[in-house]
Amino acid sequence: MNRAPLVFLLIMLSACDQKYEPKIFFEQGKYAKSFNLWLPLAIKGDVEAQNYVAIHYYLGLGRKRNFKVAKEWFEKAAQSNYSDAQYNLGVMYENGESIKKDYINAYKWFYLANENGNINAVKRMQAIGEEHKLFPNQINHAIELSRLAVNKKSNQ
Repeated sequence: MNRAPLVFLLIMLSACDQKYEPKIFFEQGKYAKSFNLWLPLAIKGDVEAQNYVAIHYYLGLGRKRNFKVAKEWFEKAAQSNYSDAQYNLGVMYENGESIKKDYINAYKWFYLANENGNINAVKRMQAIGEEHKLFPNQINHAIELSRLAVNKKSNQ
């Protein structure tokens, strides 16, 4: 009996599970274990992992809370068009967490997150407008900045 296909299948299944395992630990509240599994994936450039590493630092889950490090990880994933990280970065700019409160940059990141499919981003953009945190010309400037960021990324 040729066991090569079975061995190959088992190897492939175990490789697939590695990415989902940290998410399961995260959802179970096993944050230190989750972080230790996400970090190597994040370092290799996995954008979902980068976002989760940032969340660990942002909320202090299994790590000491560190907004500066969270921002760095959110930026890595956001610059790769990961919508959840773009949204999270927008929240940091809107709230001024470890960075100067900046509604234009917040709107820019919410706009990009919305363009990339984040369903919560549009609510944040509407709130910024309705609460008069930005004037219409500033909103247009934020949208232009987001377009420039997309163009810059596509030209690299």
